[in-house]
Amino acid sequence: MIYIYARQSIDKKDSISIETQIEYAKREVFNEEFKIYEDKGYSGKNTNRPAFEQMMKDMDIEEVSKVVVYRLDRVSRSIVDFGDFINSLEEKGISFVSATEKFDTSTPMGRAMLYIVIVFAQLERETIAERVKDNYYARVRKGAWGGGPAAYGFNLVRTVIDGKKATSYQPNEQLANVVKIFELYRQQYTSLADVQRFLVSEGILSAGGVNFDSAKLSSILKNPAYVKADIAIYNFYKSKGAIMANDVEEFDGVHGCILVGKRDGNERKYKDVSEHLLAIGTHDGIIDSQTFLACQTKLASNRQIKNTYKGKYSWLTGLVKCGYCGYSFSVRFGAVKEGRIPYFACSGRYLHKSCDAIQTHRVYDVEAFVENQLVNEAENIRLRNENTENHNQKDQNKKLMLIEEKINNLILSLENASSVTAEYINSRIEALHQEKQDIMKSFTHIPQKQNEIANFSDFDWENLSIEEKNKVARSFIEKVILTKNNVEIVFK
Repeated sequence: MIYIYARQSIDKKDSISIETQIEYAKREVFNEEFKIYEDKGYSGKNTNRPAFEQMMKDMDIEEVSKVVVYRLDRVSRSIVDFGDFINSLEEKGISFVSATEKFDTSTPMGRAMLYIVIVFAQLERETIAERVKDNYYARVRKGAWGGGPAAYGFNLVRTVIDGKKATSYQPNEQLANVVKIFELYRQQYTSLADVQRFLVSEGILSAGGVNFDSAKLSSILKNPAYVKADIAIYNFYKSKGAIMANDVEEFDGVHGCILVGKRDGNERKYKDVSEHLLAIGTHDGIIDSQTFLACQTKLASNRQIKNTYKGKYSWLTGLVKCGYCGYSFSVRFGAVKEGRIPYFACSGRYLHKSCDAIQTHRVYDVEAFVENQLVNEAENIRLRNENTENHNQKDQNKKLMLIEEKINNLILSLENASSVTAEYINSRIEALHQEKQDIMKSFTHIPQKQNEIANFSDFDWENLSIEEKNKVARSFIEKVILTKNNVEIVFK
């Protein structure tokens, strides 16, 4: 059996079609049986494609002699992914053929040339990425918009900067709300919650059309797009480790700033501006530097107390969210015939006055439902892990048998080898032996998470403390969403 693989990112005039790729590949098939796999509309930056993944799975259950493609970059432009693909084929004894580049990994020269070409393909991709990055920062340095959604109170408009097309900020009617936010928060005894309650009472919504929360307000207050950047702003961001795109003389106390930089996915914007680029924008600022810096000092003094989720009344504390407004539920108590019982109350409704949904959920009822689902989910994960482990064990055994065969063949070849050749053969045998040892070590490794799942049924659940139950629940559950007639569990 021969596999033919074809991929096309997008259908455009200068790109070769899937059908044409397949016709070229068929020239390498002759009279043998073949199967075609097609991925249309998928990039070559990685191998996360449905047809490609199916092809790799089919290789484990079918006898395949070779894989044919129109050109090697149809597999991947990443040397790491491509190398893994070739290694996988070699382990299965399958050759790889590029129809137009005449690479055939069944020959030593074909393998050597293949790796040389893919190295240059990777180099070209990295060079293009670096050039795009340089152009991006060059535009920002000239005051152009840095990408992403527009800051609240601004629209994005096309303009020309130094003779080149660019995008910049243009004020809209929401900018007046920004001024009010800064004015309120600067007051001595005003908190973010106070500002939030004022905005809700006035019916002022965020850019997404929902009520402001503390995170959105904090993001606005920290955004230098609003400040009239002067020497005080220059000194503030320089002390924070930001890269200053403009000389201090260009901080004229009129224009706002553009701040761009890479950050971790779980890190809030503007939390750490070190190694971020700060440039003077083409738009005017609206907040004087004294007010802006006073707000930064106040924000910095608001030390966030880490939520340790030590709920007093429920082991679901911190996990339960409202399906209407997204706020967390807190535990309150109500009097019923049975006595005083705990129930979940939406913080968005009772604290922030931003949720109109009326819903009541008894804590014990929700806990009982989640506990039952948690046990089922843990059992399902345990069974999946067992199946995966068995599959991995078969793969490991196959690799060990292949290594043993290679070692035995090399040992046999030592009989007629010269002293120089024997030295290289012995070196290869040592490398294969080390590879064998590494596989055997990984064979005995069991991930800690898998151990926790396997032992879940061993927990004496009823005798665990609320904190201990919460810890176990958090290892499985992302959140529990409550609506009027439904409880939805989002597992990790």
